[in-house]
Amino acid sequence: MFDDDFGAEMEAIESARLDANLEQADMDAAGDALYAACDEMGICLHGVVLVVKEIPVATPHRYRCKFCREVATQEELNTSRTASYARLEEAGVL
Repeated sequence: MFDDDFGAEMEAIESARLDANLEQADMDAAGDALYAACDEMGICLHGVVLVVKEIPVATPHRYRCKFCREVATQEELNTSRTASYARLEEAGVL
């Protein structure tokens, strides 16, 4: 009924924090490996795209990838991203 181990809760919290830090480190390493493979293969996943301001405004809007500077429609960037993922899967990276 009563918990005599006053440090058990703090130990559980610290253990959970350590587990979360280890999981985050694993995810960071996987992300770094993915981006290294992309650099080696010369492909971009177009993770961050920004609207290109044009006068007059074109339809559909054009976007510029922050990393590779490619300018295309959202559909074209998505098609390129899908092809890039397929290449990564073929290479055994994913």
